[in-house]
Amino acid sequence: MKIAVLGAGTYGSYVINSLIEKYPDTEITLFDVGDKNVKSEEQIGFYSKLKKAMYKGLTDGRFFGYGGASDKWGGQLLTYTDNDYHHPDAFMQGVINIDKTRKDEMLAKFKIENKFPENHVSNELFTKTGVWLSALHRNFFHWFKIDKRQQVKIMNHCRVVRLESKNGKDIDAVVYTDGKSESKASFDYYFLTSGAFESSRILMSSGLMPEKVHFSDHLSMKVFKIKGSTVIGNEDFVFRMRGTSLITKRMIGEVTDVDADGKVAQKDCSFYVHPVFNLKFPFFVVMKEVLFKHHFELKYIWTALKDIPHCIAFAWAVLAKRRMYVMDNEWFLYIDIENPSLESYISLSKEKDAFGVQGLDVYYDAGKEAEFVFNEAKEDAIKHLSACNVKYDVLAEEINVQTCEDIYHPYGMFDFKDMNDYFTRWNNMLVVTTGCLSRSGGINPTAAMLPVVDEFIEKHLPNA
Repeated sequence: MKIAVLGAGTYGSYVINSLIEKYPDTEITLFDVGDKNVKSEEQIGFYSKLKKAMYKGLTDGRFFGYGGASDKWGGQLLTYTDNDYHHPDAFMQGVINIDKTRKDEMLAKFKIENKFPENHVSNELFTKTGVWLSALHRNFFHWFKIDKRQQVKIMNHCRVVRLESKNGKDIDAVVYTDGKSESKASFDYYFLTSGAFESSRILMSSGLMPEKVHFSDHLSMKVFKIKGSTVIGNEDFVFRMRGTSLITKRMIGEVTDVDADGKVAQKDCSFYVHPVFNLKFPFFVVMKEVLFKHHFELKYIWTALKDIPHCIAFAWAVLAKRRMYVMDNEWFLYIDIENPSLESYISLSKEKDAFGVQGLDVYYDAGKEAEFVFNEAKEDAIKHLSACNVKYDVLAEEINVQTCEDIYHPYGMFDFKDMNDYFTRWNNMLVVTTGCLSRSGGINPTAAMLPVVDEFIEKHLPNA
């Protein structure tokens, strides 16, 4: 069976590994616009234009080349359980069911496990513990040694322009360009794994998706400052170390009946409350720059030398106590919400990028419904903090969604009725992006799709 994987990022790398595990004789051709040097949208030559509000999910949140965004992200692997949604639709219920049965199998591929229970700490909130990939081994392409697999032919510097399909159900060929001329190739099966926005652009350019595609994302705001212990009730929220990985914890809740006037995309909106440490610790900020952005300057050494006592305390906490150092016992709680707006969408731009391909126009909206969700989430958090006698300062009395940060967890780009519809929307193609999810919930949803990939490859891949 000849298979094309369109995108060498997080999902493309995982798909290839799972295919070879199950079908070692599979012939795989991997297309990617980049190479071993992972680049941003601007560096690779893509084009997007923000037409409304502020959203950096394309310019700052997507990366191209071997491993894609997994080369830059924190690498927290979280999945769904029955606690995540009060009223999941049929598709999300299918994702939940698969996550529950295949989570351990998926995590084992990264040589990690997560047996931590989810605890209900109030009527509104429950905890979810995440295990992060090692900062040294989070690039999926390198972790799965994709460039060493004999079954894989890598076509780098190949930009996928569009897909050809006569009937809208069967993919006949992939059309790609090196920036100078177009070529095309045909395969038995296709996995579209080019990221949420680029995959949507490819489908729109192919006439396989509407000209206007809705999407949503998380909005984030720093809401509380806490001076003192990292314990809230019976739960300690300080980061722990396991090997070179982090163990982190968050509280998740859900605001229901958001849809007051019929102008939102979802009636229920999840939120999560998570700790952030050492915002005023220069060495820690520099260390994140080096580990996550691969950016180093000589002045960083001077930054460390200027604050030797705190650096020594940090090293002792991490290496000896195996926990995160909390500078001056001061830390913060952020609230991140699902943005319920119906007015966020992408469409093909009239402008073309460096490859001569139409770019994307981006419209992002965060209105009064998002403010309502934020305030409800803040009240739930305050109720729990007060019940646990936590001393805190509220940093955002009035939530202004125009100043919130976007978190680069795009979702809500498709309308799959259920898991069968997802697996069979196209006869010989599966799209694998977070954009396939109708909800993101209270997690970074990337890993939640990985068990779904395994389920499809093992049980539903046609003619395998």
